[in-house]
This record gives sequence, C-alpha cells and structure tokens, in this order.
Amino acid sequence: MPNNHDYHLIPEVEQCFSEIEFLKCNGKVNDNTLSILTKTCKSIKELKIYSYENDYNYQIAKLIENQKELFSISFLNNGRSSRKIIENSLIKHADTIQYFSTWEQPKTKVLTSFVNLKILKLINASPFVKLEWDNIKDLTLPSLHTLIACDIPINYLINLIESSGRNLIKIYYHHNHDAVTVIDDKKFIQAIYQNCPDLMYLEFLYKNKNNIDFEKLLINCQHLKRLDFCIYFYYNVDHKRYSWDNLFNILAKSSPPSLFEFAFKYTNDNPKLESLRLFFDNWEGRHPISLKFKKERYHHYDESGYDELIDLIERYKKKGVVKKFIYYYDDEDSDLLEIYKAKKNH
Repeated sequence: MPNNHDYHLIPEVEQCFSEIEFLKCNGKVNDNTLSILTKTCKSIKELKIYSYENDYNYQIAKLIENQKELFSISFLNNGRSSRKIIENSLIKHADTIQYFSTWEQPKTKVLTSFVNLKILKLINASPFVKLEWDNIKDLTLPSLHTLIACDIPINYLINLIESSGRNLIKIYYHHNHDAVTVIDDKKFIQAIYQNCPDLMYLEFLYKNKNNIDFEKLLINCQHLKRLDFCIYFYYNVDHKRYSWDNLFNILAKSSPPSLFEFAFKYTNDNPKLESLRLFFDNWEGRHPISLKFKKERYHHYDESGYDELIDLIERYKKKGVVKKFIYYYDDEDSDLLEIYKAKKNH
C-alpha cells in the first residue's frame, strides 16, 4: 500500500477502506494512512506485513486488534521488539486464525493459542545463524493440515507431528545448511508414518540409509499422491553419488496405488539409463508414472546423453508406463528435454 498519497483528499475513501478484506503493507506505513485504516478497516481477513526495527509503526498492532475476523497473517519481521508487539495483538484472533506464516522465530508463545490453525509456514530467514525457536518447542495444533518449514530445528517439528499429525495432509520440510543427520531423518520419517495416516503430499530430505523406515511410510500412508525428495543436500553432505537403484526399488515395490508422482530436487546427479529402465519395468501395470527432476540453474549439464534418454522415455510412454518425465529449473512446465528437442529440430 503506497505511502505517498493523502487519502483524506479521496472522496468516499472511508467507505472504500471499510470493504478491504486483503491488505499488504510494510512497517513504515505513515501515521495518516494507518490512522484511516485503523478507523475504517474492520473486515480484513488476510494481512501481510513487512516490517523492520528501524521503520516499524507500532500502531499496526492496533489495526490488527480492530479486525472482526482475521484468518490469515503473514509477516517478515526482523525487529525483535516489534515481533512481540505484533504477536500479542494476534491473541484476540486466536479462534479465527487459520493461516500463519513467519520468516522469524516467534518471540512469544502466541502459536499455542491458535486452536483452529490449519496452515503453518515457518521459514528461518537467516539459515546460517543458529536460532533456537524455543517457542514452538512443545506446540500442539489439533486442526493443522499443512506444515511448511525451512531451516527449523527438526526435533521441534518431530514433536509437532507427533502431537498434531492426525489431520496433516501436507508436509514440506528441508534444511539449507545440511544439519539433518541420518538419525534425525529416521525419527522424522517415523513420526510421519506413526501419526499421519491421511498424508497426501510430502517434501523432505531423504537419505538412503533409512530405507526400512521409508518403506514403512509408503505402507502406512496409503493416501500419498506426491513425494518430493531433496537430493542435492544429501549429495553435498555425504560426498557420494545417490543410490537411485535402492530408492527406485522401494518406490516400485511399496508405493500405494494413489502415488505415482515423484519430484527429485536439486539433483546434480542423474539416474543412469539402466536404473530408469529397471524402474519402469518394475512399475509396469500400475498407473502411469510422472517423474520430475529439478536442476540447479547455474550447474552445467552435459546434454550428450539426452538423445538416448528421450528415446527411452518415448518407448515407455507408448507402453503406458510413463506419463511425464521432466527436467526443469524453476517451472515444472518448462521441460529442458523438450527445449533440447526443439533446438535440435530447428
């Protein structure tokens, strides 16, 4: 919302503001604008706030408190004092908030009051700075169905899944600085298959050493529709190539009927043609499979094997085994193999 307007000069501005249901503003919104918003806006349902220590207008807390039915709050907030003020202003809306997103660790235990929270997004904006995140340590959210977390202590997420996992259908978790051990990964997988029977979507850092527990996850979570594997991190930490054959064997053997879409992200290492051929042969007779490989944009990839790969994929598409096979950078709809074919035929 721009600050450089004198909204008092706009006819019927209060009537217009009174109908606002979505608001995105930064912390340095000026007093005049904020005064009008606080006075007239009572129906905001979704609020996004970007605030920093040096430009925070503390009256934003009053704007939050004045809302009748706030259900979604997102903020990027690097100011310690302002974080606490914002969080305290949310307590009034504890029963209505269903979506909460933050890029900084909570300063208070306000999350414990969100009894109807359905979607929780926790992002550590400073992944190389160790933060404790103690205020989510013993969190229980009985209505939670989506959990998105990046660079958050995995033991706290495990506790949350164990206490609140019965309704979870989506879990997305990865850790940018590779602090997740094989034991952590094992406990994370165990927490999911023991507590999340209705899980449909999962993104996580998978390590080959936890094959037995991963197979139990596939067996126990019979509603899975898509798995996203963060492979790049594993490759960097263990300094060895990924064991595609082990993973493909487990997927072909134990995937529930609903699961036929897989994404492998940040893959410097590609499966060999023979590994893919064996996987497709073992998958035959099931729902056609979709495989997506997300590449690092600044990594050089040798295209010399693309012709053989494309031939293999086309053969198994004709047999009804493969539905999609995509190499991509950021957009799953921009297939690098299709781009290669177009360049070759040009």
